[in-house]
Amino acid sequence: MIEYRNNSNNNIVELTVEGKITEADFDRVVAQIKADIEKHGKLRLLEEIRSFEGIDPITLWKDAQFGLNHVGDFTHAAVVADAEWVRTISAAADNILSAKVKAFERSQLEEARTWLLTAPEQSQEPGMEYKSNDLNNVVEIIIEGKITAADFDRIVPQIQADFAKHGKLKVLEEIRSFEGADPMALWKDMQQAHMVKDLTHVAIVADVKWMRTIAEAVGAVFPFEVKVFERSQIETARTWLTNS
Repeated sequence: MIEYRNNSNNNIVELTVEGKITEADFDRVVAQIKADIEKHGKLRLLEEIRSFEGIDPITLWKDAQFGLNHVGDFTHAAVVADAEWVRTISAAADNILSAKVKAFERSQLEEARTWLLTAPEQSQEPGMEYKSNDLNNVVEIIIEGKITAADFDRIVPQIQADFAKHGKLKVLEEIRSFEGADPMALWKDMQQAHMVKDLTHVAIVADVKWMRTIAEAVGAVFPFEVKVFERSQIETARTWLTNS
């Protein structure tokens, strides 16, 4: 069962989950959520999980579709549950969703409501910046913060234009900070996988060791040459790409 409550004074909606979630429950709640999205534009969500006894496969599929289509319509989500695994998943979701997600125990329900009321709006600064030049086929991608689907919608046409102009590209990817990517951004990234065949060299510039390790592993499986640099070596990276 899912109980849905909204508030005429703000954009906060609450879901209470108890027992098994049925397709009828889901369809009813989705219609209410869509109406509130239409009214407010963006929502803040409180999901209180009193008990959870499963979800049927069709409903699970519908839930996944709804999440992908509306991931950008939620700015904050408070997940209230005593089950530790639910709170663990919620904490992980904060790293991959564009919404700010915070987990609370059920004894902290009022604290969760207060957080939703008072949490500041997240920065609308883009998570990716794209730079190209007229002198050569080297392009730069700067990653800082969380990557959203809107970042890909803005940058992909620029990349496509540079491919059309140069045929092949060399890429410098500077990772200043990384706070995750929402699911739709990951999907859009996978859709552009065909572009890798037209890359010849990629320089990964990052101070985080695990990112450099992954980048070195990528170099063994992709057709382009990959070289990894610390951020203090960014000019060396640019020189390597220019002269390669």
